[in-house]
Amino acid sequence: MKVIPKNVFKFLINEIFSLPVWIKQIIYLELKQEFESSKIRSYFSSITKDKCFQLYIPKLTYAGRKEIEKKTGKFSNEIYDVLEGAFQELSILETAISNNWSLYECSKYFLDAVDNDLLINPTSPVMRGTALYMAGRIRLGEYFVKINKINMEQLDEALRNQKYIEDSLGNRPGLADILIDLGFLTKEDTEGILALKKDSENNYKPTLAGQNELFTGEMVFNETRTSCQD
Repeated sequence: MKVIPKNVFKFLINEIFSLPVWIKQIIYLELKQEFESSKIRSYFSSITKDKCFQLYIPKLTYAGRKEIEKKTGKFSNEIYDVLEGAFQELSILETAISNNWSLYECSKYFLDAVDNDLLINPTSPVMRGTALYMAGRIRLGEYFVKINKINMEQLDEALRNQKYIEDSLGNRPGLADILIDLGFLTKEDTEGILALKKDSENNYKPTLAGQNELFTGEMVFNETRTSCQD
């Protein structure tokens, strides 16, 4: 089984937390300035850990556990990577970083594993809806239906309005704007998830010294060899 370095994101966070206060102060000021000027500041402040898909830890089904124990070769390497991450209790974020995937890619492989009954389907509508939207399986309006922000009647009304404006004026407004204008959603509801979707195809490229070794597992194994030699 491939050993995936665990808590690679926490390693980065701990690196920041271990910095002297005089350095952390500047990091805080820089981040504060960026968030205050960002359109999605309210989205960041409203999201909680239990509703953040990136922190979700996939759970293996019985079939998934058996597949990890004895690979049949029926599935793609990416699905096996997701299963190994779940076996090691890695979050979606940790699995994505460890495999150098974007959020889009990790969501796609996660759902592929769920579809094959290898991972348990999330019970949370937000987790399931976010995975589907990030993977490109559903569009924005369907996402808000999935997470129970709007109902199908409201979505249908918004789509009719969108088509009417397009037919009348020749330009197609964004569905998010229509939903806001109709009073079904707020700007804060739409801006955050749209920004997340826009950035979902970018992966994390480590730049700090030692990060590349950590992600390939070399740092873990080097430390093990050193401790054994001692």
